[in-house]
Amino acid sequence: MIIFNNDKTYYGILAKKCRALLVSLLFISVPWTVTAAPVSVDFGSLDFSSSGQGMWGSGSAPGLNIDRFLGVTWSETAKVGGITGEISSTSISWPHPHTPSGWECHGFACLGGHFHNSGGIHIHTNTLSVDTRTGAVLDVSTSGKVGFQFGLQADSGSVNTDVQFNADLMVPQPGNLSFGDFFNLNPNSSLAGGTLSTNFPELSVNLDAIVGVRARVDNAQACLALVGCTAKASTGELGFPDQTVPIISFNDPGSPGEIKILGLLDPALFQFDSEISIPGAVPGSSLGGVTVHVPDINATGGVSGNKLVASGEDDLIKLTADLDGLALAPFGLPGGGVSFNAGILSVSADLIDIDMGPILKIVQDFEFTPSLMVDLLFDKPVLIAGLSGPQTSWSGLWDSLPDIALLSQDTLITPTFSVEGMFSNNTLLGIDGIFQLDILKASFALEALGFSFDLGELGPLFQILERTNLFNTPPLFSNTFALSGFNSIVGKSFLITVPEPTAILLLGFGVALVGLRRRKLVKELY
Repeated sequence: MIIFNNDKTYYGILAKKCRALLVSLLFISVPWTVTAAPVSVDFGSLDFSSSGQGMWGSGSAPGLNIDRFLGVTWSETAKVGGITGEISSTSISWPHPHTPSGWECHGFACLGGHFHNSGGIHIHTNTLSVDTRTGAVLDVSTSGKVGFQFGLQADSGSVNTDVQFNADLMVPQPGNLSFGDFFNLNPNSSLAGGTLSTNFPELSVNLDAIVGVRARVDNAQACLALVGCTAKASTGELGFPDQTVPIISFNDPGSPGEIKILGLLDPALFQFDSEISIPGAVPGSSLGGVTVHVPDINATGGVSGNKLVASGEDDLIKLTADLDGLALAPFGLPGGGVSFNAGILSVSADLIDIDMGPILKIVQDFEFTPSLMVDLLFDKPVLIAGLSGPQTSWSGLWDSLPDIALLSQDTLITPTFSVEGMFSNNTLLGIDGIFQLDILKASFALEALGFSFDLGELGPLFQILERTNLFNTPPLFSNTFALSGFNSIVGKSFLITVPEPTAILLLGFGVALVGLRRRKLVKELY
């Protein structure tokens, strides 16, 4: 009888062998079961820009640019005159008697000749050139441009944006992944910087006269029979190149808001940004003034929290009451102003000027909230949470990447970044109050033949200017829309690896080995 007792029994020896085998398997499989920290992938600073987008709605800002010539241009060449006749050759022969006999020299230094007898006769022949050309000829070329140049530029209002994002994610270590198991890349992004600028709608018009005439004479030649022809000659260019004479312009870059006639300001015309005085009952007095401005709001701003903001304002209409004129009018006085002429010099002066009133202005507030978008491209199909079947691409918000599962050992992922976002425009009217006190100021002008030319101003010697906002109206225009036109950026690719299932193979091998050892042990015991 066999007694199974302690470690010497069959089951004791078998248990001891199994424990040793399991320890070996666990030791081999340790690298695949220890959790390792994921690796960070930093895509650096991502810079996006968009320009010329509409201020009032999605898409590019519509504009108008007309530069048209109304007139005539020419460039002609003509041949004038003519030459008749030609150069012809004529042979002349005559008899020549010889006396006395002997050698007769011909040619230079008697290099030719002949011998003859006295009384002999022979015929001499010479060839003569006859020039019968008569007349004159020349090539005349002329070019020029005469007419009007009309220009019109209009901008409906545009938005320019620069956005900088920082982005990164975490790639799991191979030991933490298995085929078909879902995981997340833990993406992260932050708005690192940016600018937002706008250009208010603009309109400019110009009409110019253009005059230019040029002429040139080439290959001039005159001929006279039996005398010959002169050498061909040219006169060079005559006349003058194109000359531009401004006729009328409005809001050109050098004179915003101004109307010019023949390149000069005409005081008889209404001018933006110039006060229109309201005369009082007393000659020379003023009750106030009205000033109409051409708004030009170019707002500029930057990052505020998770968005870009910008705002701007500009005056539209200024209404002022001349308090000193109103106060002195009941006494028959023209207020604090005096004016006089010294020849062609005109001087206007205010000893004291007190103005106050409202200013109507346009106010614009802009906001842009950008979002970092991404298109992921997988070089091998993967499973994406929420989608059925293997996928090779995914698009959406960077911070909302879904869980994915790998189906291949190595998968290369390439991100392409872009920006989307909503832009808001709130345009409204504001009312400001102004109080202005000027002490001793003067203006000078030259007046002659019905024209007046401003020479400038002097002073004021002392001034107090206070301006404050009284209230703003509700938005006259309010719209929120998608801002487009941004560039895309291809980020660096990164690789995710899933280990081979070696642990399963080792476990199968260990089970088989246990079976073999059991048989050998049974044989040893029996």
